Amino acid sequence: MIDPRFKTMKQIAVDWPAAIRVFEKHHLDFCWTGDKTLDVVAAEGGVLLEIVLSDLRLAVAEHETEQPDWNAAGLDALMRHIVVRHHEYLRHELPLMERLIARLREARGRTDAATVVPLEKVFRFFKRELENHLRKEEEVLFPMIAQLEAASVAGVRLPRYSFGPIANPIGVMEEEHDAERRELAKMLGLTGNCSASAEASTMYRTIFERLTTLDADMRRHVHLENHILFPRVEVLENASC
Repeated sequence: MIDPRFKTMKQIAVDWPAAIRVFEKHHLDFCWTGDKTLDVVAAEGGVLLEIVLSDLRLAVAEHETEQPDWNAAGLDALMRHIVVRHHEYLRHELPLMERLIARLREARGRTDAATVVPLEKVFRFFKRELENHLRKEEEVLFPMIAQLEAASVAGVRLPRYSFGPIANPIGVMEEEHDAERRELAKMLGLTGNCSASAEASTMYRTIFERLTTLDADMRRHVHLENHILFPRVEVLENASC
């Protein structure tokens, strides 16, 4: 393993998927601020760099990867994985969390209005925008990517679209990812970054825990798209020019 301390977080996660678990263990962001280098992120997080490096070497040496190499797998397989693993999770989780937050507002709305009412408002907006985002990917962008890959494999001319290169809709998806990150940050801030006190109700703790899980899943989800799928698609399309 090449010394990764001066590599960007997103590049480490792309090159060595086992590193993602190490980053999560030390609460180091590899997605939203993925352009920062490991040494910088470790310093900002107050984590000793040598400990992170040791854990990374061990994880890579043990080949701690449960998924195929998405840098080499077919794009269609990668998109199916994203839909089955991440989109389906969101389709079940978002309505459940909406119901939980509504129940919290009914139970604690007057007492904790400064937290619960804004949290419900932000979550509803986040849910609506994210569900629209998933539909656009599944009904528009992913089918176009599948067409490009199929044409490339068949050795025929790649399709051309009226909106120009596929980098255009990809750019829209990336902008929406940034917006989703900001809404998640608002919710985490409203809940004290999911740090439920010992006195917090069971409902509060449940919402904190589920927001934490949602945040972790979104990081893995967006990493697969922003750092692996989308760059590979643009390389594929540019190769035909």
